[in-house]
Amino acid sequence: MTRGTRTERHPGRALVAAVVTMLAVSLTGPAATAAPETAFSNGAATTLRCSMRTAAPVTFTPAVSAGPHTVTARGTVNLNECTSPNGRRKNIRSGTLTVRGSGRATCARVTGVRGSAIVTWYSGPGRTGRIVGRSAVSPAAAGVGGYTPLDSFLSGRITSGPMAGQRMTGRAVPTTSVSSCHGRGLRSVGLRGTATVS
Repeated sequence: MTRGTRTERHPGRALVAAVVTMLAVSLTGPAATAAPETAFSNGAATTLRCSMRTAAPVTFTPAVSAGPHTVTARGTVNLNECTSPNGRRKNIRSGTLTVRGSGRATCARVTGVRGSAIVTWYSGPGRTGRIVGRSAVSPAAAGVGGYTPLDSFLSGRITSGPMAGQRMTGRAVPTTSVSSCHGRGLRSVGLRGTATVS
C-alpha cells in the first residue's frame, strides 16, 4: 500500500501533520525521512529530549475544513521528563511552549506557515523549580513531512535564549478525534509526542 493511499483513507492524520507544522515546534531534515526508531537515536548530537503534550486542545480560527483558507492556531504544550543525552543541559527538567501560528490550511496540508513560539524552561519536573530561561523559536518555511501519515512534523529553530542556534525537532499524534474536518470543520485538536533540541 502506498503512502498516498494511506493519506486518502486517513485524511485526518494528514491534517494533524499540517496543524503541528503551523505550531512551529519542530522537525525537518533527516528526521523527516528516517524511520521512527532511528529518527531520535543520535544521543551525541541531542542536547535535550522531552515528552510533550498539549495543556489543552490547540484551537483554530476559523475551523480547518476541506476548502483552503487562512487559519490561525494557538496553543500551549507542556514539555515533561526532559533529559540531556549529551549532558549539556542537565539543568533543564521541563518546560512550557506557547505557540501562535497561521497558514493556508485544508484537512490535508498547510502552506505559507508563519508564527512564533516561546519556551519557558524549568529546573524541576512538571514546571517546578526555578526558571532556567526562555527560548524564542521561529518556524521553518518547509512543508509537512513524515515517515507515515501517522507522524506529524513541524520545524523550527531557536533564535534566542537557551540553546540559541539549535534546531527543535518533534513528532506528535492526535489525542482527540479529527474526523469532523471534512464535515463541520475542526476547531481544536489535542496532541502528544516527543520534542528534541540538537
